[in-house]
Amino acid sequence: MLNRSMTRFALCLAAFLLGAFVALGSEPEIQQVDFHFLAPNAEIRLRTETQVIELKIIDPEQGAAVVRISRDGSEFGSPRSVILLGATLGRQQGALSLIEMGVIRKGLKLELGIGDLRSENRVHTKKLTSIELLKV
Repeated sequence: MLNRSMTRFALCLAAFLLGAFVALGSEPEIQQVDFHFLAPNAEIRLRTETQVIELKIIDPEQGAAVVRISRDGSEFGSPRSVILLGATLGRQQGALSLIEMGVIRKGLKLELGIGDLRSENRVHTKKLTSIELLKV
């Protein structure tokens, strides 16, 4: 009886310690990035429900970047020049779009300009589900 109790205790302790090591060894999830403070050539991977978006920051102060988009994360489309604006909920009543400038935030959309900032060239991603810094 004592051997069985000690074995159970040892197994529970081992499971607890393994869980603690895994939890302490994992990196915290990124909730937001202020792209104005990144270095040129920094690379970011964003995920939405349906896309993987890779950004290469060209000029952080201006928000200039190159974007490539994939549906599966392995085959990406041609790179396109964009201007990053920031995090947004998207268009609200009256076609207004409130933007948290310079920020990419998990749970919100990213507004960007394709080629320039004219309103007809602005697009929103779907809500971001993850942010990963590939190269800082």
